[in-house]
Amino acid sequence: MRTSKRLLLQYIMKQQYDNENKIFKKAVAFVNQTNQNLFLTGKAGTGKTTFLRYIRDNCYKKMAITAPTGVAAMNAGGTTLHALFWLPFGVFIEDYALKWDEQDHNIYNKSRLFSTIKLTKQRRAILQELELLVIDEVSMVRADTLDAIDVILKSVRRDMRPFGGVQVLFIGDLYQLPPVVKDAEWQVLRSHYSSMFFFDAKVLRNSALVKLELQQIYRQQDTGFISVLNNIRNNQCTAADLDLLNSHHHDVFVPAQDDQYITLTSHNRIAEQINQEELVKLAGRMHNIKAIVKDDFQQGAFPTEETLALKEGAQVMFIKNDVGEDRKYFNGKIGFVKELLLDKHQIVVGFKDGGEDVVVKRETWENIKYKYNKGEDKIEEEVLGTFSQYPLRLAWAITIHKSQGLTFEKAIIDAGTSFASGQVYVALSRLTGLEGLVLRSKIAAHAIRTDYQVVDFMKQLLDEGEMDKVLVQCQRVFLGQILLQSFRWTTLTEAVQELSDSLANRNIDNKPGVEAFMLVVMTAVKQQEGVAHKFVTQLYGMLANPEDVDYQKICDRTSSAVQWFLPRMESELIDATAQHIEEWQVRKRTKKYIQELKALLLDFKRKYEVLKHCLTIATALTKEEGIEDLALVGNIVKDDTVAIADEGDGKELDTKQVTLEMYLDGFDIAQIAVKRGMVEGTIYGHLIHYVGTEIDAEDLISKEKLDHILMVLKTNEGKSSSEIKMILGDAYGYPEIKIGQKVLETSDTNQEVGAGS
Repeated sequence: MRTSKRLLLQYIMKQQYDNENKIFKKAVAFVNQTNQNLFLTGKAGTGKTTFLRYIRDNCYKKMAITAPTGVAAMNAGGTTLHALFWLPFGVFIEDYALKWDEQDHNIYNKSRLFSTIKLTKQRRAILQELELLVIDEVSMVRADTLDAIDVILKSVRRDMRPFGGVQVLFIGDLYQLPPVVKDAEWQVLRSHYSSMFFFDAKVLRNSALVKLELQQIYRQQDTGFISVLNNIRNNQCTAADLDLLNSHHHDVFVPAQDDQYITLTSHNRIAEQINQEELVKLAGRMHNIKAIVKDDFQQGAFPTEETLALKEGAQVMFIKNDVGEDRKYFNGKIGFVKELLLDKHQIVVGFKDGGEDVVVKRETWENIKYKYNKGEDKIEEEVLGTFSQYPLRLAWAITIHKSQGLTFEKAIIDAGTSFASGQVYVALSRLTGLEGLVLRSKIAAHAIRTDYQVVDFMKQLLDEGEMDKVLVQCQRVFLGQILLQSFRWTTLTEAVQELSDSLANRNIDNKPGVEAFMLVVMTAVKQQEGVAHKFVTQLYGMLANPEDVDYQKICDRTSSAVQWFLPRMESELIDATAQHIEEWQVRKRTKKYIQELKALLLDFKRKYEVLKHCLTIATALTKEEGIEDLALVGNIVKDDTVAIADEGDGKELDTKQVTLEMYLDGFDIAQIAVKRGMVEGTIYGHLIHYVGTEIDAEDLISKEKLDHILMVLKTNEGKSSSEIKMILGDAYGYPEIKIGQKVLETSDTNQEVGAGS
């Protein structure tokens, strides 16, 4: 994980939201400036989806966006939890004693879970590099599912912190649709969990969870209706509230011809029946419009019908927001089919309120998965398949489940007797106001009872008075975690070991030279890892008690550690690898090996940059303002630092020329490195290119050292730089060896020219 390398410098807040919405702003700060797990909730219409989109566009962290169902994941712009973690469907109890009989076939303990999931190298890389996991519609996520995710992350990341150290952002409204658990499953789970709500997961019992609630309601403006909805949420619905709702009950209600009501029902078959009956009543030709499905797109995730049956005059609703500048429709807006211009791939939708007609074209939804791009250090989306269809569905009726997240101006609610927990609130909260409400049957008091566990949990929300204090504490803890992570060498050691092990059965030119180089690098990495481990232990002790931390001492110790590591990393890892690449890339059968070396060099350079900026982090810890000032520093890993240009690339020659000009203008190597955002070894490499032409070798190295290097090179002709380095010892660096090689090369060239003349 390399959180710190981008945290300090790529976090620039974009003020694209309501600056008066304090909760929104603080929630963004908790996500971007801390590693604190966060539950963001809010009543229907308070902007939870807007917040998710904002984080998606404005968070620097490597993230994955997930949801419990395919449709919810599609709406969130992510993937399902089961797809990301390869979870089996069933019950998870970590320490469950399996009997292996028929009733246990759907129960997974830790051992059976790991024997079932397929963690490929790419999937492991995603989970190892993940910094932020977003779970949308968390009201439907089961506690045992969350514990399975926790176990997987801890194992893959080898980190026993909750979720393996990954920050988790939970978004949702617990007063809406609850988790689905079968009776047989609950009989097994009830002895392990108080409820199936996500907050009763074992991983959250001993893990701090900041809880924030968005307050400003954008959907409803009717204060009386808002009050009723609030009372339903809080189990405080009064007789007067119930009377007010039931005053909208009509046994038989026939909408006026110009009124566009939608029926909300609890069962899918009822919604389908209503839609089909109304469609048949219309005169005219039926058009069956098939979706265009490409590649991998599971039917369960289809955002609308695969075959859309429409007639002119059919009542329809939009299932996406308009992305145009005029925003003529929103997700849930109801209209009617005015014209079917299918030869032009268009449907004209009109509105009975006199609104402007909308020409609708096919929209495309993408089924994505995440993959880790090591070269750019990003978690990226890969499109597996697409679903293309008109963003419409028949809208005489819809299930309450499918209505979640939609907004209606007029709705007939068919309550019946089969409401699950949360469904009354979901149905009512879809409406913009009471004036558009019609009840087919009266709502009984018992039908609007909110689960007491949800009510108790929601009492723990952080109030505005506590937010600032908790945020500053979390910011400092996060900075400390980044420091600890910055000095962990495991990733580098494993990368070197993996490359070394892979060479055993390779047919590479001058394999003994390769093995000698790998031995030198492995020895250096392990020595550095040993020192880093000791420093991390000390640092962990200094950060152990957040109430009594000597931040100045941490700053001083970090400064000393950075000064110890940087020159060793530069000489023993960066310069050595760069030199080895230059020597070996001209040999036969080394193409794959060189690619792997370049990836390793990229890891070394990134780690070097992370360490350089640890001083900035340590200094920020000594200040009251926490992390926010770090946004002003600039980019941590600049393109010039991490780019490894191919030999002969014009850009590489250009960057060498820039370095030469700065050197000839009087800047020394250290100054050029700082100004160009590069390591000193890279600057040396640029200047060495001009030794014998623009620069004299003794401008870069003492005559005494140069003479000794030349003597060793001449008496050990044919040996690699790694072997020469071992002969010369620690007093000599790879750039100095390269200068000697350049002098000999220039001398040989001059002799050939002289002989030819």
